Parts: sequence; C-alpha cells; structure tokens
Amino acid sequence: MYPLSEKPKLTIVVPALNEEKLIAQTLENARRVAPEAEIIVVDGGSSDKTALIAAEYAKVYRCSGNVAQARNYGAKVASGEIIVFLDADTLITRQFIDEVFRVFRDPEVVGAGGLIMPHYKEVLVELVFYFFNFLVLSSFLFLGPFLAGTCVAYKRQPFFEVGGFNEGLVASEDFDLCRRISKMGKVIFLRRVVVRTSRRRLEKLGLVGLVLDWARVTVEYLSGRNPAKYGSFR
Repeated sequence: MYPLSEKPKLTIVVPALNEEKLIAQTLENARRVAPEAEIIVVDGGSSDKTALIAAEYAKVYRCSGNVAQARNYGAKVASGEIIVFLDADTLITRQFIDEVFRVFRDPEVVGAGGLIMPHYKEVLVELVFYFFNFLVLSSFLFLGPFLAGTCVAYKRQPFFEVGGFNEGLVASEDFDLCRRISKMGKVIFLRRVVVRTSRRRLEKLGLVGLVLDWARVTVEYLSGRNPAKYGSFR
C-alpha cells in the first residue's frame, strides 16, 4: 500500500540529449499545464544548446549514460512523491496531470500512463500510433502491464523499492520497470488521456521499419536478450 500525503508534490523528469529544437516547446508546455510541478532536465552531455535552453525553464543536471541512467538520476534528485518521466519531444496535458493525481489517491496504485499519439494529426500516422497503443493495451492481458517511458508516472516509494529503471538495458527499460513495479501494486492505463509526441522515429525508419523495430526490441527483451539500442534518439 502506498498512500500519498494530502497535497502530494509532483516532479517531471525530462532526459535529454541534443534536443535544442524541441526542448523549449516541451518545457514551456509542461510549465503551463503543471505550474505546481518541479521540473528537472537531465542532460546526457549534449553538444548543442539543450542545457542552456532548458535552464530557462527547469533545474538542469548532467548525467552521461543511457536513458535509464538519466531517468534514475532525475528521480534521485527529485523531491516529488509522484514522478512523471517525460521525453523531450512530448507534450502533456492538464488532463493527464489531473488523472494521475486522481488514480494515485488509491494507495494500491503505483503507476499510470495514457495514450501516446503524434503531434500532428494525419490519418496514416495516427493509425500507426493507434496500433502501438493497441499493443500496449493488449500487453496488459497477455504479457503483463506496459506503460511507455514516453510519458509515464510512478509513485516515488515503489519506484525506488524495485530499483528504478534497469540501467543495464538500452531499450525496453520502460517495459521492464513496469512489469517489476506491477508486483507492488496496480498499474493503470488511462485510455481516455492522450499525450502527444513527435513523429521523428516514424520519419526516420518509415512505417514498416518502425513497426518492425518495436517488434524487434520487444522480442529481444522477452527472450532474455538485451535489446540493441534504438538509435541516436528515442
């Protein structure tokens, strides 16, 4: 059981590496929809102006390593009872924040996440993301809970009790954490809550390539192999 205080503090942790083109939009949006939140950016050693831009909106820390290490570092320096992990190209909504606070009032709930959709509405692109969300929802029935690290919230205490993200994984670390933390309590998929992310991986890999990449890293993880890294960005 993981009850929260009457007015729990929320921290948003954003791992970033060479995100100068998108980081301002992400942080401006986060600050606007969640003005009460502590915002932390963990820079992975960017060679561009990511850290400089982020410093205008958030506390900035540096941590060289993979995305799991960056998220864990952000969680360690966070002060919130609730920690939202947010990718640097992703926009949250007030609905997401309100729903997290609502479901986390249940002391048995340890994690929550919503639908991940693209920034720009195009039929084919949205179909790809609906397929991804269908796989996420299906995983609850067949593989165990899965919430994408793109935008996911966890209660601080159970997060640390299970050891956070597995820093030995370079992909599927979000799936791995969700499966482990689900043993501590309920993990909720917020089916009516949408957060929007960039379509850059789709643009780089193409429709077929992206679906195959999702399938590859999932199969590699479930078969006990460390999935090969996605690429230069996530």
